Amino acid sequence: MADTIELDVEARQVREGDVFILHGHERTANAPAWPVRPRGHVHIRFVGGGDAVILATRPLTVTRTAP
Repeated sequence: MADTIELDVEARQVREGDVFILHGHERTANAPAWPVRPRGHVHIRFVGGGDAVILATRPLTVTRTAP
């Protein structure tokens, strides 16, 4: 199994494969976050379906595969 690290990031920094808690549920990003309207927000798609539009500066703790 690959080593992982835990990082505190802003939502705009979410990468594909990042695992985080959002709205009380564990989510895995299907792709990197990208900016959308309204200004200052990002769109994140989830593995297995679903997505969210949240503030780009929202703090998240992500688990990411170590380099």
